[in-house]
Amino acid sequence: MRCSGGDRTLAPWSGRPRRCGPSCPASAPRASALTVAELRVVPLLATHLTSAEIADELFVSVHTVKSQQASLYRKLGTSSRSQAVARARQLGLLEG
Repeated sequence: MRCSGGDRTLAPWSGRPRRCGPSCPASAPRASALTVAELRVVPLLATHLTSAEIADELFVSVHTVKSQQASLYRKLGTSSRSQAVARARQLGLLEG
């Protein structure tokens, strides 16, 4: 069954709750869910800079950049930098 905004839905074969998966409409990534800091990282990911170079550019620690990347990947439903950049383009967060 489709989820209507919550994080659980009923498994059609058992009627018991299950976690909403990536195909659920409520799980769809939204640009509005990203923080300002994450939005600053997105275009830099597309430039192929290392995490250390991104940190230098933004005047933050490498740990902060890696944390923001992990959060971006989770929110965009991706598991790599290239997937995150492609998804950001689809969402209109990047030009081109």
